Amino acid sequence: MKPIALEHAAIKAEGMVRAGDPGLLLQAVHFDTRQLIDGSLFVALTGGARDGHDFLLQAAEQGAVAAVISDESKVPQGLPQGFGLILVNDTLRAFQKLAAAYRKELTIPHIAVTGSIGKTTVKDIIAHVLGSHYSVYKTYKNLNNHLGVPYSLLQIEASHQAAVLELGMNHAGEIDLIASLTKPEISVITYIGDSHMEFFGTREKIALAKAELLPHTSPDGLVLLNGDSEYLRMIAHLYPGKIAYYSVEGPADIWAEDILSTDDGMQFTVCFPTGERFVAALPLYGTHSVLNALPAIAIAMRLGMSVEQITDALSTVKLSAMRFEQVTSAHGALYISDAYNASPASMEAAIGTFAELFPNRKKVLVLGDMYELGAESDAMHIQVGAYANALRDRFSLLVTVGEHSRHISETYEGQKLHFATKAEAVAALLSLRNEQHAFLLKASRGMELWTVISDLENLS
Repeated sequence: MKPIALEHAAIKAEGMVRAGDPGLLLQAVHFDTRQLIDGSLFVALTGGARDGHDFLLQAAEQGAVAAVISDESKVPQGLPQGFGLILVNDTLRAFQKLAAAYRKELTIPHIAVTGSIGKTTVKDIIAHVLGSHYSVYKTYKNLNNHLGVPYSLLQIEASHQAAVLELGMNHAGEIDLIASLTKPEISVITYIGDSHMEFFGTREKIALAKAELLPHTSPDGLVLLNGDSEYLRMIAHLYPGKIAYYSVEGPADIWAEDILSTDDGMQFTVCFPTGERFVAALPLYGTHSVLNALPAIAIAMRLGMSVEQITDALSTVKLSAMRFEQVTSAHGALYISDAYNASPASMEAAIGTFAELFPNRKKVLVLGDMYELGAESDAMHIQVGAYANALRDRFSLLVTVGEHSRHISETYEGQKLHFATKAEAVAALLSLRNEQHAFLLKASRGMELWTVISDLENLS
């Protein structure tokens, strides 16, 4: 962030300076003492498992020169001479207000991405393509909530020319809050699926929660919606500006056709209603990866990049860890780690993509539970089992792990094993960790299914 004086930080946080020189320059803002740098403003968050006021001394030791507090009685003795204090009623809201005020000072385009699935991948592709031509800030890892988004906003530097921010949610109202901080010029909603069904009950309500992004998008900007997700068309009217649909199923404002799977990824033709067409290649697998690349193409063109610049950048895309990440082991086995998270749609996409790849290997599906599906959980696991069953001739074995995934196993008619725990699954898979086999690992993040790889490789 750009340096800010303590007094000005207090104004933006709607607080008052209670200690320190009002002109003290602050170089960064953070709520985690482990991330502090010299000259930082530490935000003493409360309301969680820990009270940030208990870490004021540690924050000072880590380089903080000031703090945002809500309780002066909790300020410890021994803080350095001149240590600044800003008193507010609510430190979380003060943190968010600081971010919102800082965002208003930034004139670069902000691009917000949300959706039930694919938002991190879309964010990564957009940032990569734009980053080949511009200085781009993107959300770090998956810090996409009421803490992560303001943190991301405050990391944007004067040298950045664009920002790509991921917005996540579990409940209604959360996107509304973080979108009000972000105020994007361009927004993308990737898909409306079954993630968080436990909290919303219907896909229509999930769509409405994602649509909270639209009123906060600049009316002079652009909203990109996945035209292959029917629920997104239901909420499009909530944005008064320009909407562009993208698709892999047929003509739209931007769509892909002639989609081919190659040894190195995907090749496809990008099409527009004007008749313009060009061929692009993507070093990722699956038709869903092509779909995820289309918003990046549309945004890059809007921001002035040439077709050649865009296709060159697409050819070198890399994703965040655990998103169809290929890991070749010392024993020769190939692991596809797609265990960052899972919903029925993303699990089916991963299974379908895996079915088309690695024809010279015996393919093993290792699937775990999908969480937050509510009353429809059993039916959705059965749905995934039926999808895998239709492709069972492509797989040598299905291994399911967990309580809910037994429904996948029960629906599958091919060779299969079900285990209650990962340890049991690892023991059964040990003899298969060789150059003949490829494994797909897919489950909700809480299953931590990615640890199967290290567990298998570390056993003798």
